[in-house]
Amino acid sequence: MKILHFSDTHLGYQAFDLVTNEGINAREQDVYDAFERVVDRILAIQPDLVIHSGDFFHRPSPSNRALTFGLEQLRRIGQASIPTVLISGNHETPKTIYNAPILRALRTLEHVFPIFGEQWETIEFGKVAIHGVPHINDNRLLLNELERLEPIPDKFNILMLHTSLGKRYMMEEYGEQVFPAEFETKLAGFQYISLGHWHDCQAVGLHPCAWYSGSTERFSDTEIGSEKGFLLLDVQTDNSCKVSFESIVTRPWLRWERNTCHEVSAPELEAELEVFKAKNHTSGAIISLTFNDIRPEQTLELGNLRLRQIIPDAFQLIPKRKTFSDRGFVHGIEANQFDSLDKVFADYLRSKYPEDGAMAEKLVERAGRYFNLQNL
Repeated sequence: MKILHFSDTHLGYQAFDLVTNEGINAREQDVYDAFERVVDRILAIQPDLVIHSGDFFHRPSPSNRALTFGLEQLRRIGQASIPTVLISGNHETPKTIYNAPILRALRTLEHVFPIFGEQWETIEFGKVAIHGVPHINDNRLLLNELERLEPIPDKFNILMLHTSLGKRYMMEEYGEQVFPAEFETKLAGFQYISLGHWHDCQAVGLHPCAWYSGSTERFSDTEIGSEKGFLLLDVQTDNSCKVSFESIVTRPWLRWERNTCHEVSAPELEAELEVFKAKNHTSGAIISLTFNDIRPEQTLELGNLRLRQIIPDAFQLIPKRKTFSDRGFVHGIEANQFDSLDKVFADYLRSKYPEDGAMAEKLVERAGRYFNLQNL
């Protein structure tokens, strides 16, 4: 029996201000494209069962576009008579009783089985028993359901969770939960633990066969270098299973980082960026640029516009400039050696207009008024 496990699709996610020719947020479209690639592979592989471990949608009240797209893609799977089981994650679970669970809408589809209530549910498919524990905001109710949780004898038991199975898998998000340590011994009764929430594909050492499938797209620079895709389980007759990962194509996300920027000039930093560009395929990529220990005057010379001129074909540049004060220390240099930002900017303006002192001083005066307003 083959089972396909994926998770954290976050339909409706948006970022940056770029839009497609159709007027859709470009990162939102990236998320849809990644989801559709997984569905294409589902239809090609024809697994016996599909499981999704939470955060199907990015919000409890997704947009019409996100909802429509999700329904259309699940309908494609259902039309192939492949059952799909989903549990709700922390992103799509309503925070109050005044909002209905969005996964309820998925009940209208054939062969789709959403689990979203505040309780453990079990669905059987022949020799396989799926145990879904959705995200439950009320910790008291969660503990009650975990207390009741039991595998079914003589079945291949899959436990679906959207949680951090250990604190190292926390995402620093509102509403996320750590699986209670007092219930970890119960995990041994299940043949496979299908995990969602952590965005990297990873096996978890607390159980012989517990896996995060990871997200289907990258949502932060912490995911740089991690492949995106899904897991395929090959269940054996002795109730063991083999797990393999298959990647999908996603938008590239690259990183450039430079320490001790103060030791070189801005033109030298630009040259290093040119080398980075030559060594990497930057076209259409998201690129995180980190300048550590940078001087204030260097940040002016390497502004966002200048960075875009150096790497014009990137999809999005995300610069982070960390000065000495930002990093909390000064490398053997007294802090009082650094001028205030308004003085640095004034010196910069005067250097830009060496032959037109009047113009420079006029700009310095205007800039000084702005800095004074910021300090009020």
